[in-house]
Amino acid sequence: MENIDKNQIWHEVLESVKVSVSPAIFSTWLSQTHLAEIEKLDESRFSAKIGCNSTFIKSTIEVRYFGLIQDSLIKSLGTNCDLIFTVKQKQLIVSDKSQSLPAPLFDTQETQQTNNGGQFFENIKLSRVNPTLTFENYAVSGSNQMAWAAAEAVAQRPATAYNPLFIYGGVGVGKTHLMNAVGLSIIKQNNSANVLKCTGEEFTNDIVEGIRNKTTQSFRNKYRKLQGLLIDDIQFIAGKDSVQEEFFHTFNAVTQAGGQVILTSD
Repeated sequence: MENIDKNQIWHEVLESVKVSVSPAIFSTWLSQTHLAEIEKLDESRFSAKIGCNSTFIKSTIEVRYFGLIQDSLIKSLGTNCDLIFTVKQKQLIVSDKSQSLPAPLFDTQETQQTNNGGQFFENIKLSRVNPTLTFENYAVSGSNQMAWAAAEAVAQRPATAYNPLFIYGGVGVGKTHLMNAVGLSIIKQNNSANVLKCTGEEFTNDIVEGIRNKTTQSFRNKYRKLQGLLIDDIQFIAGKDSVQEEFFHTFNAVTQAGGQVILTSD
């Protein structure tokens, strides 16, 4: 095994690990890793350095999944292997041709607009998602690391990792920011994605107006055909039986059609 394909080895490890954990756990933690380095120490032992996307992911995997990963890696290598976990982003490999081209500092919304005829901006406007609340400017701390990791997993695999994603916490801890970041990510992945952000109060008012004006079908067309339904302060519907019943049917319609639901509450 002089020439070891790190990507192939790690693919085998992740495929082996995947059958032992839930899809949500795999998306949140294990999919955020890669085989950064591997070194042959002697004829019967390797040393592998596992790169993790953040300190929180590193510490969680070390505590919870060290043995599972080590066993899978030993099986793939066919020999003993020591593990070292480190915080390291996976480097993307680009061709010489692409290196010679000037690259933008970041994937700007202006680039999105140029490439997609303004559809990105239009969808952002219709979705009511705040384009300034992103994962990049979210302040991660000990109090919100779990919520951040779950939200990032949902952003990468909507309607797969956690559905619904329910974010609970006091005022000012960043619940709305995380919900916005996921909604923005869904639209970035698919400019035509039908996403809507509203508050529990706005959801209630739409139902009341639909009943009063006999336009409930219009309400259902608005809410039940979404790829992303984001409701802030869902606690507002507590005690409102008719609203909760309509939300129940809306929730089922969105999730059964493969849409993502995100709720926040204090």
